[in-house]
Amino acid sequence: MTGRRLAAYIVAAVLAAGCAACTSAQPRQASRPSPAASSPAPTPAATLALAVLLPFSPARLQAAAVLAARFTASWDSWSWRQSPAAWLARLLPMAAVELRPALARAAGTPGVLAQRDATRQAATATVTAGQIRDLTPGSVTIAVTVRQVTTSTRGATRTMASFAVTLTPRGTSWAVWDIEPASAGNS
Repeated sequence: MTGRRLAAYIVAAVLAAGCAACTSAQPRQASRPSPAASSPAPTPAATLALAVLLPFSPARLQAAAVLAARFTASWDSWSWRQSPAAWLARLLPMAAVELRPALARAAGTPGVLAQRDATRQAATATVTAGQIRDLTPGSVTIAVTVRQVTTSTRGATRTMASFAVTLTPRGTSWAVWDIEPASAGNS
């Protein structure tokens, strides 16, 4: 187990133990709850205690998930009419400096651009941020699911893919440091 995975495992175990302790510390009711009743929510004090254990606040982690989804939607949305520079311009403000050269190479891949132009391809992606895949004091990796509709002179196709998007802190916000297929790892 890598150091990151071990740290993520420890955080998950501590969170699970904390939630179990919060739930078991609730006073028992004399009557049985109705089947429609949901389990009690953690108390604000318990939530605060658990948040202290995380390297980033829950709000900051939510911002990372939003950026991961926005970046991936921009990554997988393109048009044969769009210049490589325009596609790249959407991504660069969200990307870490280390990722920018790879994005520039991807933007200008001649074979891909020729295929898109020949069949007049355009793609629109919608993204759902799924879960935190890895969490360290220096980064968070978010698993996202992409649903892409590609249209061309041959018709429309729908595809679904999963990516792991790693983000690093940039001041009070985030920057995308890496994006890979979820099956490739990225942790």
